[in-house]
Amino acid sequence: MPKEIDTNTEQKILDSATKVFHEKGYDGTRMQEIADDANINKGLLHYYFKSKDSLFETIFSLALGKLISKIQVILELEIPLEMKIDLMVEEYMNMLSKNSYLPRFVLNELNKNPEKFIAKHIGNNMKNTFSGFALSVKKEVDAGLIRQVDARQLFMNIISMIIFPFIGRPMIQVVIGIDNKEFQELIKERKDHIKSFVKQAIKK
Repeated sequence: MPKEIDTNTEQKILDSATKVFHEKGYDGTRMQEIADDANINKGLLHYYFKSKDSLFETIFSLALGKLISKIQVILELEIPLEMKIDLMVEEYMNMLSKNSYLPRFVLNELNKNPEKFIAKHIGNNMKNTFSGFALSVKKEVDAGLIRQVDARQLFMNIISMIIFPFIGRPMIQVVIGIDNKEFQELIKERKDHIKSFVKQAIKK
């Protein structure tokens, strides 16, 4: 079988698996559903991925990578804290606007087996990244540029303000009374709102 066909088939499987796993989670997904969606037979599916576990691990790793990689790169940049906040909000919200299913999918599966997924997919790299962020906060506090602030609380506040609207979207739309188009417009406006809110909160 030519390599190009192999690559195309594997990508078809990954696309279908992403769709089905995101809709139904690990427990609700059957390999036959993925094979049907990819328009291949189940035997070919198992040729590429021996088990549901191995396929799920790949899909989960890709999803988590999307959530973490951007934030990791930004946190490691040697730039002023305000610029870092702007980039975190802008880049993360742009990515989530195109992949709004990611936070719910990752958090649902992460909560089922946190020790396994955190140890395997996050490890010490993200911890080291946060240490760098905490140091940049401390430097600006010591320089008198911002007020005394707990870097852990600041990080959680920023991430929570970015992610929660995507996790709670169905409830938010009902409570506020907006449709999908109006929600997207609200998200665009929210970028500047978060930036302003966070900067004001740490202003000396």
